[in-house]
Amino acid sequence: MISKHNASRTKKFDVYKSLKNSIQFLEIKPGSLINEAELVAKMGVSRTPIREALIRLSDEMLVDIFPQRGTYVSKIDIKLVKEMAYMRHVIETDILMNLCKEKADIGKLVDMNLHSMEYSVKTKDIIGYVKLDDEFHRLLFSYDNHEIIWDIIASTRMHYVRILMLDMSLPNSLEESYQDHRLIVDYIRKGDKKSLQQILDTHHDHDIMKREEDIKKIHSEYFV
Repeated sequence: MISKHNASRTKKFDVYKSLKNSIQFLEIKPGSLINEAELVAKMGVSRTPIREALIRLSDEMLVDIFPQRGTYVSKIDIKLVKEMAYMRHVIETDILMNLCKEKADIGKLVDMNLHSMEYSVKTKDIIGYVKLDDEFHRLLFSYDNHEIIWDIIASTRMHYVRILMLDMSLPNSLEESYQDHRLIVDYIRKGDKKSLQQILDTHHDHDIMKREEDIKKIHSEYFV
């Protein structure tokens, strides 16, 4: 039987997770005012778990709380995103190059993930695709026994996810990203380290965000 304390803690986490997902998948747009009363009515909870979730999201730099003025979804900070992308690039490249050196058989779970990715591309399901992208890289980390490292990366990935959502909405972006994933798997299995290095340098896009200027022209109001 679930205790009242555990049930309360679960509800608080559900509120936090729901708000976090709404922000990172752009269901609530950067710069938007957050109306606590609307959230209370929508989620069927009191103001307390809403406020606690917003404080936690503020600590994660996803919302800005201004006393007497209101709470707003933080705008996208390109410098912050680039720093996180660079950290991920350095770590993931080392791990995947190690898998490539061993010509690792990275298994059916990755193939199933790619199959689901292909369906998301065909149906233009950007949120579904971005979730599968996260799962794809988590699986690769797990094959080299680095699940904990991926969890650490994932804990800050929501900032990168927001710009990835915008990037994937541009023409041909889903298709190009999907082909990158297929090539990454192919090069690892073949042990082709040179080709893998080349594609990781462009796929991670850690230096200059892919199509950054195009995204800013369309959504300038979303950025710091």
